[in-house]
Amino acid sequence: MQHLPTKATAILYSISLLCSLFLLQSCDDQTGNIGIDIMPDNDKPTTSQAAYNLTTASIPVDSLIAFTSDCYLGKITDPETNATTTADFIAQFATLENDKLPDISAMHKEDGNVVADSIIINLYIKSYYGDSVNPIKIGVYELDRNNILPENRNYYTNIDPQEYISNRPDAISKEMTFTVVDLAIDDTIRFASTYSKNIRIKLPAEYGTNILRKYYEHPEYFKNSYSFIRNVVPGFYFKTIAGNGTMVNIDVSTITIFFRYKIKDKTEIGIKRIAATKEVIQCNSFNNQNLTPLLKNTDCTFIKSPAAIFTEAVLPINDIYKNHENDSINSAKIVFTRQNNTTTSQFALSAPQQLLMVRKTDLTEFFEKKKIPDNTTSYTSKLSTAYNSYTFTNIAGMVSYLHKLRNREAGIKPTDSHTTVIAKTAAWEANNPDWNKVVLVPVTTNTNSLGAIVDVYHDFSLSSTKLTGGQNNPIQISVIYSNFK
Repeated sequence: MQHLPTKATAILYSISLLCSLFLLQSCDDQTGNIGIDIMPDNDKPTTSQAAYNLTTASIPVDSLIAFTSDCYLGKITDPETNATTTADFIAQFATLENDKLPDISAMHKEDGNVVADSIIINLYIKSYYGDSVNPIKIGVYELDRNNILPENRNYYTNIDPQEYISNRPDAISKEMTFTVVDLAIDDTIRFASTYSKNIRIKLPAEYGTNILRKYYEHPEYFKNSYSFIRNVVPGFYFKTIAGNGTMVNIDVSTITIFFRYKIKDKTEIGIKRIAATKEVIQCNSFNNQNLTPLLKNTDCTFIKSPAAIFTEAVLPINDIYKNHENDSINSAKIVFTRQNNTTTSQFALSAPQQLLMVRKTDLTEFFEKKKIPDNTTSYTSKLSTAYNSYTFTNIAGMVSYLHKLRNREAGIKPTDSHTTVIAKTAAWEANNPDWNKVVLVPVTTNTNSLGAIVDVYHDFSLSSTKLTGGQNNPIQISVIYSNFK
């Protein structure tokens, strides 16, 4: 094989590099509009933009599916709107499957029978609103073992817990007053890092004794929560009776039975603990008062939680498609601007952090079937603190979906005359008045490791905000179209 001299090699390399650069420059000059320039003039796409008014309104919330592991208790009056919210809840308690207690021979007894020393309900406070030393009076009522809440149905926030309270003479029925900060607890305990704020409810020791005795007499009652609820502890109703200015978010509720037993002649203190978990029913009950002035306000709209007011928007589908029947909708954006609170109260409610936009006709089914936003009939938007607004950046999929749905169900055909189309659509819309309405709902979501939403729940926390809009102040939806000449 013959090798070129080093100098010749260098010359050839330089020539090759120059050719490459020339070719690259040629490509840059000639391919900047590749795909567009090679199209005939009458096939080039054009874009246009337009904005249309849409009306919004505040609508009352009748009830929401109460699927949550967070429970609320207390009463507050919103200093901004003067609306009052009262929260109660029902909780069942789960036992660990085949949970074991000491052998009956080791248990402390009186008159030959097992006894408990005490029994306490603890409602652990995840967060709270209002004054931490403000007293709230509550009632604690045992549920009816003969009228158990069925597991195979949905429960809503307008549930009447009174229907499920036991009327047995010996059923638990207790009233007490709590404050978020329990001043009866020594400061060294209350300020310890291991201490969790909780509402402590002492029950009669006999109630704990009955639970222990049933364990030894009928161990099958403790094999699973289903049997435990129907034969041992059916659950409790926690009711707000009096007081205003405090509401607590209960993270977990527990029942703890304290007893004594012996190990090698040494007396030990034992506990049996059961808790309200996601596996059993926990159901919030909310009552909202003084909402009428907010619902009648036509100069803005409101969103209030828990289970109080949503904002409804009517999408102007017909206006969007007028003279654009053959265009494609590339983008459709709505900005819901928040109006700041006017109150200076330190207890002013914060705005919802995330909203779900969902078709009004799909609202109930969305939560009952535990759906997630599909970016066609439902979307989410987080509150932008920079712009003080909720922006739904592109709901083009929903606009297109609603237009096609209306035309399909109205029986529109390509051969129909303009007059026929108008008549068909008018008749169908009259029978389906909510077809183009969406609702803004405060929600909380869970995401996976990739940031995709996997769960959506109603936000039952205290929140309130006022949005620009209302019947007297239409807001706008901006639309970008594309078409071919």
